[in-house]
Amino acid sequence: MAKISICLLFSIVLLMPVALLADDTYPTFTGTQTGPNEWTYTLMYAPLVNYSIFTPDTTITLTGLYGVTDATGPTSTTFPLPDTWISGINLDWSPAVLDGGTEVVWTHVGPGTGNFGNDIYVYGFTIDASGAVNGTVSLATSGFSRDTNLALPDGTYNLDITGTTDGPVGPVPEPSGLLLLGTGLAGIAGVVRKKLLG
Repeated sequence: MAKISICLLFSIVLLMPVALLADDTYPTFTGTQTGPNEWTYTLMYAPLVNYSIFTPDTTITLTGLYGVTDATGPTSTTFPLPDTWISGINLDWSPAVLDGGTEVVWTHVGPGTGNFGNDIYVYGFTIDASGAVNGTVSLATSGFSRDTNLALPDGTYNLDITGTTDGPVGPVPEPSGLLLLGTGLAGIAGVVRKKLLG
């Protein structure tokens, strides 16, 4: 009986790292419009996602935005209490509004933490954009990775993502507005043609 218990324990210890390495879940950054001029985002990272392990900082970048006037960092996390130190580290994201309000970059300097037994959420990244409507914007991250002792099956560590999420985009002209614009342009073209021929 003791031999079976030792073999079972040995098997569990050997297979545990393999089970951990099989989890190839990447972080996500999802947004939704929460008010007429406001979009709110949530960062989720899976149990083995870390950041700023191999780089001095980590960034989350949204591009293709319209009219952004302000952005803020996150407001809360789901890190287990009473570990307010870890929660505080993960709230330390600095936003920058760039390129005339068409890009927002959140930057975290120094290592973030991962390797928890469940998904961790960082809530409350926000963007304010006057005159924008909800649409699809581009998303890219840099600096997310596995920890130094937990490489992916291909031997790399990178867990950065690119994709899309909801965000503020320019309003699409209404069909009646386009018709009015087209009629005006046709009228101008007619006047110019008449002056050139006559």
